[in-house]
Amino acid sequence: LFFLFPNLVMGQTDYGEYGGAIFIKAIDARTIIVDLPEYPALIGENIKVRINGITTLNLKGKCEKEKKLAIKAKKFMGVVLKDAEVIDIENIQRGIYFQLVADVLVNDENFVIRLVEKCYAVKTSKNKKAHNWCK
Repeated sequence: LFFLFPNLVMGQTDYGEYGGAIFIKAIDARTIIVDLPEYPALIGENIKVRINGITTLNLKGKCEKEKKLAIKAKKFMGVVLKDAEVIDIENIQRGIYFQLVADVLVNDENFVIRLVEKCYAVKTSKNKKAHNWCK
């Protein structure tokens, strides 16, 4: 276990980066499932990755506008990531429920930029309140 996850065993919270992830599917506007081919199947297949630093639309949103936009955002993610030449995962941390929380780079561009440009996400900070998508 030490050789596979030295940061976990040593109590560190930053797990570095992974280049060459394979996109499987989008769960919602912030969560994707990927395979990490260089790892054994037990720890490298069907891995949930939540995109770091954003608030996104919710498929079970508070209004119809949010729900419809959330579906569009999920479809957008699927199209872009399916066609990506390279998907890199950086600044990896462990979130609750054992998923990874990380920056996702698509063809060397942080995917957050594209989501924000399309108005499917807003950047978050500790001082910022939740975004109201129903306005």
